[in-house]
Amino acid sequence: MRTVHVKNPVRRDDRNSRGVGTSTSTPFAVREDKILEPTLENPGRRTRPAANPLTTFSPFRYTVAITCVGYVILVLLNWLEIGRNHLGLSSFVAAVVDTTVFLVAVLPLLYFLMFRPMQRYVEQREQAIQELEQAKARLEERVGERTHELADAGRAAQESLQTLEETHRDSTLLGELIELLQASRTAAEAEDMLRRFGEKLFPTLGGAIYLYRSSRNILERAACWNGEPASPETFTPEDCWALRRGRQHLAEVDQKNPRCRHFRQVPAPATSLCVAMMAQGETTGVLVLHRESLPGQSAVPISERARQLALTAVEQIALALSNLQLREKLRDQAIRDPLTAMFNRRYFEETAERELRRAEQEGVSVGVIMMDLDHFKRLNDTRGHEAGDVALRRIGLVLQNKTRVEDIACRYGGEEFLLLLPGVSLDALVSRANQIREAMKEMDLRFHGEILGPITVSCGVAIFPDHGRTCIELTEAADRALYVAKQTGRDKVVVAS
Repeated sequence: MRTVHVKNPVRRDDRNSRGVGTSTSTPFAVREDKILEPTLENPGRRTRPAANPLTTFSPFRYTVAITCVGYVILVLLNWLEIGRNHLGLSSFVAAVVDTTVFLVAVLPLLYFLMFRPMQRYVEQREQAIQELEQAKARLEERVGERTHELADAGRAAQESLQTLEETHRDSTLLGELIELLQASRTAAEAEDMLRRFGEKLFPTLGGAIYLYRSSRNILERAACWNGEPASPETFTPEDCWALRRGRQHLAEVDQKNPRCRHFRQVPAPATSLCVAMMAQGETTGVLVLHRESLPGQSAVPISERARQLALTAVEQIALALSNLQLREKLRDQAIRDPLTAMFNRRYFEETAERELRRAEQEGVSVGVIMMDLDHFKRLNDTRGHEAGDVALRRIGLVLQNKTRVEDIACRYGGEEFLLLLPGVSLDALVSRANQIREAMKEMDLRFHGEILGPITVSCGVAIFPDHGRTCIELTEAADRALYVAKQTGRDKVVVAS
């Protein structure tokens, strides 16, 4: 009896290079189907093609084939052996009968002793191959999942590292800014530092910092960066929702939150963020950030990192600016007159220079009214200085009530008062001076129940740029006109020549 050997299955890498591997040294073929790799559409799924009946080992099929071939050979041999002398029909029938009897006795033995065990052996090998393939598939799936997890962890670590680097950079820049602000001696130096570091802290956003004036009724732009500012140079606290709410105010494209009114004079930005600046329990200003949407492009919102940085920055900047302002107040004295609560001469000179520069840039006029109480010395001599102080306080109240928010009224010295009116014409300036003069005459002024009498004032007016281009020139022109009014009868308004 011949022994049939079955070769080991071809390795997977060999099959990948040559196709489906099969053993060719045996009289039967062991099928080793190609295992399909998982795909993106079916991750982890491994399938096997349909079985090919021509290449599948079957003991019954091979037994029948061998039996038929052997039967024919044995019949011929027996026929030759029996009919050695005479090859006739009877000898052929005898050979067929003998061969049939022999095969009927041998065929079951051949099937159960050789082909059946061989079938079980091949089935076991195929089952072992399938189990190995399944184990390999599960291992590859686990390796793939682990690879994805490691890749996700790597990306998360990279993002965390980038965030830490950005946070460290922002903290370093903010520390340098605060150190420079603390070393600044003037507001101009501090404003320059804010502009320089604003571009570094918020490189993709336009922004500005607004600070309260000493009057607490107007916010003035101290610094801006990255293009033209999205808000005017000055605005009132009522125009900003962040100042009214006492917290940050974010206005995005969806318009869920209203946009601050200080953006109304410029094209509306796509997104804006206003953060109130608090120092020592007092609001000192506001940080304004904005990003405008480009034509044909969708708006990009302000990132959470920029919002957190804005909150951190305003706390430290507000405190540094508050300390600087306190030092300036102590060095330059107070800006308000203690008797009338009006602005003093120093504040007028500082503010007038800024208003004149702004008026020159915008091409508008600025008016100045200088007024002096008539016969004030006689009032002090007859009723006392206390009565004179009462008159000065009442005049201060009248002037504050008769001026606009953007106007500046101050006590220039003694019984002299000075008003700065931006954006008025000469005719409107003279009309305003006459209105104030008439209001003074109609004022009911009493001291200890006694009427102090009508108070009259003389006024001299001058306008920028007709009568001067600097604060000193305008003040001197208005003073000369006031002197003329005094010399020509008092209680009148005279325009500078």
